[in-house]
Amino acid sequence: MIRYIIILFLLLIFTGKASCQDIYFDLEKLAIQESRQKVLLSNYTENASSGETDFIYQRMEWQIDPAVRYISGKVTSCYKPLSEVLDTVYLDLHQDLHVDSVTRNSQKIQYKHLHNKISIPITDIPGLEQVDSFSVYYHGVPPGSGFGSFETNVHGSLQTPVLWTLSEPYGAMEWWPCKQSLNDKIDSIDVIVTTPQQYRTASNGILVNDEINDNLRTVHWKHRHPIAAYLVAIAATDYVVYSDTLALDDERVIDILNYVYPENLEIASTQTPVTAEVMQFYNQLVDVYPFADEKYGHAQFGWGGGMEHQTMSFMGGFTFGLIAHELAHQWFGDYITTSSWQDIWLNEGFATYLNALAIENLKPNDWPGWKKSTVENIVKVTDGAVFVTDTSDVNRVFDYRLTYQKAAYILHMLRWVLGDENFFNGLRNYYHDPEIANDFATTAQLQKHMEEAGDTSLQEFFNDWYYGEGYPVYALNYWQPSENELRISLSQSTTHPSVGFFEMPVPVRLYNSDRTQTLDLRLNQVQNNQTFTVNPGFQVSFVELDPDYWLLSKTDHIVNVPEISDDNTFSVYPNPASTKLYFSCSANRNVKAMAIFDVTGKMFLHLEQKKGEIDISYLPSGTYLFRVEFEDGLVSQKFIVQKD
Repeated sequence: MIRYIIILFLLLIFTGKASCQDIYFDLEKLAIQESRQKVLLSNYTENASSGETDFIYQRMEWQIDPAVRYISGKVTSCYKPLSEVLDTVYLDLHQDLHVDSVTRNSQKIQYKHLHNKISIPITDIPGLEQVDSFSVYYHGVPPGSGFGSFETNVHGSLQTPVLWTLSEPYGAMEWWPCKQSLNDKIDSIDVIVTTPQQYRTASNGILVNDEINDNLRTVHWKHRHPIAAYLVAIAATDYVVYSDTLALDDERVIDILNYVYPENLEIASTQTPVTAEVMQFYNQLVDVYPFADEKYGHAQFGWGGGMEHQTMSFMGGFTFGLIAHELAHQWFGDYITTSSWQDIWLNEGFATYLNALAIENLKPNDWPGWKKSTVENIVKVTDGAVFVTDTSDVNRVFDYRLTYQKAAYILHMLRWVLGDENFFNGLRNYYHDPEIANDFATTAQLQKHMEEAGDTSLQEFFNDWYYGEGYPVYALNYWQPSENELRISLSQSTTHPSVGFFEMPVPVRLYNSDRTQTLDLRLNQVQNNQTFTVNPGFQVSFVELDPDYWLLSKTDHIVNVPEISDDNTFSVYPNPASTKLYFSCSANRNVKAMAIFDVTGKMFLHLEQKKGEIDISYLPSGTYLFRVEFEDGLVSQKFIVQKD
């Protein structure tokens, strides 16, 4: 019976003026940019007027009950025209939601709600410097798509109702009327939510009011930073609330506010304090947390991962990795947001790599394992570009192997190519670029800053690694004519035809016989089968290619090639061998044919010409005879096939 009373309450719609002058917001704090040149490269259909309006403020007044999948409310939007011929303003709102009315200057006006869009005609067009406003009253049961834009569930042994939103990438319009775009951030918002009194609501910004009247609780969150529509969020249940803090050098204190389920309070309170340690690291790495004047927070919700809602991430748990990832998004994803879902790596790849950097610096014992497991997972599949060609496929947009892991490794390889100093300078310069601060960014802008920091061109790097697919497979042969001379022949094949050759500096490590002496090399490979000559200063017994996992690659083989003299004639190696055999001979001998026999004289292979690499994967373990026919006679050598 109580539930039905609440539903009746939710059907009540607020009334009141829609003028911006009647709504509180700090105009002097708005980061309004009068001239914006942003491009949305997405299969999602942008608002018809997305480039003609600048939304500077929105006030959301919602009534919800976590026990009921339903929302009603009023959203007031203040905007500036960017076109002198603007005659219609558009909002995105799913067709399943019902619009009760639209008001402008306290008067109801005509509108159309078709094909998931509200079109609002503007008869008296305001000037370019004028702020206009309107309010949309609506209600309904939000649909669900993507990761679930508006969800209700239960938690704990008491089966307590919980409601949350998650709008990325296209779900904002499924629960509130908005300008769903990646070309205009709302410069400021107020979020006012009314629920039954037992629930608390988490949202963006600072909580400025929390009051109970007539068994209903109304909270008011105020956020005074530009925000993309998909980052606006609410979550409501019987949260318990506590704070962690981080003191800055300038005596400011950042509130790290945690909204958690009561049954998880004890464990959560032991896990969330690491947030301050990670935030301090990011502050030093990039710059001070961009919303330090408000707060950072966590709100627990019933989803397996997390979502970086601006100033308050929604969390499925509180592991180090999830905390570090979602916190990193506040710099890269929220403060700076991708201008296209095709470039989603600017959000997810950055958050994944900053999480990795937190591991490297705060949990160094886990750093080698992170690199190894990440590379191994990426190279399990031989194709796939980080650049998203089909942004209508949400699963592809958020493909974990490509958008998160391979994207993070692009940054890791950029760090290897440029060096630490240049890479991190480029990262900070990108973050501080006034054209993208509190705004949207493109891959081209990141590339520009990295090129300037390294004083080099990175076009081929991005063509190969960002737009291209696959990775290189290296083969390394080495021989040592003397202790002071080592020769290395480096070749590669690629796993996808979109990239013919990866020009990369390749890390190689040399060891002596007991591994007490080592030498790290950086072989700048610009062509296939390239030979390098180095002076190791010791007899090399072992060679490793990319031992520290700087590259996305596989290694086919590393072989110590025997030196062949006129007296020695030829050699096959390695011996024992498993799947491949390699052949070399004196330059003075002309090979006519080669063959492989077993000890009974049965021929397994006959080649009419010289071939350096021979497939022996089909041979069972045993002893074989490798016979070479030269112009002046036959020579044979035994070798062993030894399978694992």
